[in-house]
Amino acid sequence: MQEINYRVPSDLIAKNSTSMILSVQSSRFEQYGQIIDCLDVQDLLDKAAEITPIPEEGNLYIPSLKELEVFNAVEALAPYFEHQPIQVGFCNGKNQSMNGLEYHKSAEIIMAVTECVLFLCPFDHLQDFETVRTADAELFYLPKGAVVLIKANVLHLAPCMVDQSGFKTIILLPRDTNEPLDPEEIEKRDSSLKKEDRLLFKKNKWLLAHPERVQMVSQNVHVGLVGENRMVHPL
Repeated sequence: MQEINYRVPSDLIAKNSTSMILSVQSSRFEQYGQIIDCLDVQDLLDKAAEITPIPEEGNLYIPSLKELEVFNAVEALAPYFEHQPIQVGFCNGKNQSMNGLEYHKSAEIIMAVTECVLFLCPFDHLQDFETVRTADAELFYLPKGAVVLIKANVLHLAPCMVDQSGFKTIILLPRDTNEPLDPEEIEKRDSSLKKEDRLLFKKNKWLLAHPERVQMVSQNVHVGLVGENRMVHPL
């Protein structure tokens, strides 16, 4: 296993002087998740680096990729998901902005194939399933090779790039997460009187959009982020 330096690069801090970027080794991260450093996942990281592309713009998320699901490390991570079936996919891109926040009612494991930054926000900052202040989110730096578990219900979305060339991450979630809802699930959601249900966008995915994120707003995602659509300035 390669030794990982979790320190936030000084040039990244300087480039983002108006935002505090924290290390995942910070005590602030403990409310959101934990570092997983007991497994050797280098073969899995190398495979993702080799076969997964970075799009020219935006992000590319593939929930499940068979080539990433055959590694022994995946089975070893099953206890973090209470031994539910797991899907292993990837999220790569050139994202720089918060754009929205989502949560799952399960853990999520993120492996940093390249370095990246995550916006994270506590669930109790979601006001009456209506709004979240973007200022309430905290920024965390994931160095290349880092593996972190994000707890259930933590508000987050796609990582942001640290380098202009983009970012690559491996994403582990319970199987079928982020897949389209069945017609019966859509009907149940649309007829529900529960405020939370209107945030259900895909399987195990509750989502709020920033009003500037036209792609989400046009898909009828609930507009709930209040404040600046915060950005990360890459190196």
